[in-house]
This record gives sequence, C-alpha cells and structure tokens, in this order.
Amino acid sequence: MSTLPSISPYWALLTLPLLLPLLKSTPPPSRETILPPEKERVLLLGASSGVGRDLALAYAKRGAKVCLVARRAEVLEDVKGECVEKGGKEGDILTLAGDITSSEDLIKVRDGIVKAWGGIDTVHILAGLPSTALLLQLAGVSLNRTENAPPSGAKLAFANDDQPLSETKKGGSVGPTKEGLDRVAAESRALAEVNYLGTVLALACFLPLLASTSVSPALHHLSSVAATVPAPHRVIYAATKAAGLQAVESCRVECEGCGVRFFSFCPGTIDNDFRLKTAFSQTGGRDETKLPIKHSWEGLLLSPERVTSTILHHLSLSPAPQPLIPYPPFSWIPALSQPPKHLVHLPWMYRFAFMVRDTPLGWGYIEPAARKKYGLIGRA
Repeated sequence: MSTLPSISPYWALLTLPLLLPLLKSTPPPSRETILPPEKERVLLLGASSGVGRDLALAYAKRGAKVCLVARRAEVLEDVKGECVEKGGKEGDILTLAGDITSSEDLIKVRDGIVKAWGGIDTVHILAGLPSTALLLQLAGVSLNRTENAPPSGAKLAFANDDQPLSETKKGGSVGPTKEGLDRVAAESRALAEVNYLGTVLALACFLPLLASTSVSPALHHLSSVAATVPAPHRVIYAATKAAGLQAVESCRVECEGCGVRFFSFCPGTIDNDFRLKTAFSQTGGRDETKLPIKHSWEGLLLSPERVTSTILHHLSLSPAPQPLIPYPPFSWIPALSQPPKHLVHLPWMYRFAFMVRDTPLGWGYIEPAARKKYGLIGRA
C-alpha cells in the first residue's frame, strides 16, 4: 500500500507569498471608471478665484462640463475664457452669476443646470470669506506687555487703542466701544453668511438633484485646517468654517444611504491671494507669509496645483467601501470594510495636530507653535 509523502509546514509557509496575490480581493472600480471625466457634469460654487478657478481649469482640461458660479459675472466670463484656452468646449462651460447666500439665486442655478444638462455629478462648495484680524484688535482693544500688571498678575494686559493704560488705571472702562463691537458684529455676520449659511443652503438646494441624476454622485466641501485646529488671527474665520464643516459632516450622517459620496477637505495655508481679502473687500487682509515673521513657511505652504490634484484624487477613488484587510476571511466581513475618507487634512501634520490638540502635546507644543507661526511671540 502506497503512502503520500508528507508535506512540511515550512513548505506551506514558503508558498504563501505565491498564493496571496491570488487570494487578494479585487478592488471596486474607481469613480472615473464608473463616470468618465469627459462625461462628468461639475458645479463649482465659488469659481471666480482661488481654488474654484483652479478646479475650473483642471476640469476644462479633462473635457468635463463645468458650471461656474460666483457673484461677479464679469470675472466668471474671464474664467470661462481661460477654461476654453485649456481645451474646454465653450458650450460645455456654463456661467451663472449668483450669491451662495441667496435662496433665489441658488434655485436659478439649479434650474439652469437641469435645463442645460439634465442633472449634476459633482458639487463643489468653495465660496468663502476670510478674516485675519485679531478679535480684540478688530474691536479696538490691544493686548500687550505692561509694567502695570492686572490683578491676576498676568504678563499681558488689555487696553483700549484710544485710551492709554494709565487712564484705565485711574478708573476708565476697559473694553471696546459701540463702534468696535459693531465692527466685530459686521464681520462675524458677513463671514457666517457665506462660510456657514451658504454651505447649508447649497447642501439643501443641490443634494437631492445630485443624488437623483448621477450614477456616481459626489459632494466636496472646501473647509480649512482652521475649522479643526485653533489658531490666532482666525477667531471669526475658524468659527464660521467649523460651523460649515460640521454642517456637511452632520448632513453626511443624516443622508447615509442616499448614494452621495461626501468629502470635506481641510488644507493649511495655500499660496494664493485669499488671505489678502477681507469680509468686504478684495484687498486689505493680512498674509503672514508676506510678513517678517520667523517661521519655516516653506514646509507648510501649499501650492495651488497640489491642492487641486489632492481634491481630484480623492474624488476619483471608488465610492464603495473597501476591505481593511483584502484577504479572506477578513475581506468577507462587511464590518471590516471602510468607505473612502470623508475628512482629509493637508499637509498630514495638521491631521496629527487635530488628533492631539486636547493632549499635553496640544497646549505644550501645537498652540505655542501656532502663536509663533502667526507672529504673536514677543509682544511689545
């Protein structure tokens, strides 16, 4: 009677690397396989400058249909001309002037898209307003080193810009005037209208159309690292961007199962002119990268090309969940699969800062580094 030769378990281990490629689960198709870039219908809310303009040019180069929306109609026509120069077809570039904070304007944009294309595949919520002043500075109050320490013994003391600290010590009132508070109120309302209200209105207006007319619907919200990591000179901006980000994230949770892939992007400082704007003007803002602040900006400053390519990369990923471990039996367990990332920071260290901000590393290193980055070290 013949016997089969015994196989050493060591031989089985040696064959495992050969078997793993055969056992690995097939990844789901990318979004670009489901929806070819040249057939994509894209809505850019806030397309007149910055990241919106950059995305418009990138989509035009890919041959997509692009709807440009912003308040300034003449600037939109300029962007459309640039899109055509990049290879976009003039008939595929739609310009619709409108204000993201206006319900009437948003409905007109939605109706215009339905009339032109019958639906939409990708919505980008990009419109935003900056605020780069210190909160108390905006209100007309300064915080500086002083020989006359306050009762707490703190090294810094508040003083009205139009009133010497010596006068305050004699019984004067410390705090902003009505005009100062009105400035804070006006800037806060202006930013909240665009960064928060505009985001919520855009979600409500376009989400149903997006979900009902696309084979692979996606919604991108351009947020900011300021929405997740506290920083000086960003009080009003950070608060309103955080509100917009949480609106998108909460809507993602509410609308699970509708088929729309949500993606929020939180970049750091981008090398463009966004910070030079104010809530009410295209000029007059504070750009720290142009000031004599000792900081290694080169490692953190993001090029517009990197920002655009990162957004397009994440939107190109498969919207279907993928196994964390792509080998059986783990790949057969739905609970061990994850969808594509819904919240991305760039550069990567800001994701780390977001995760550890409430630890000793946060208040011992990250917050002092932020004060240094924005020029608050060594107040006069």
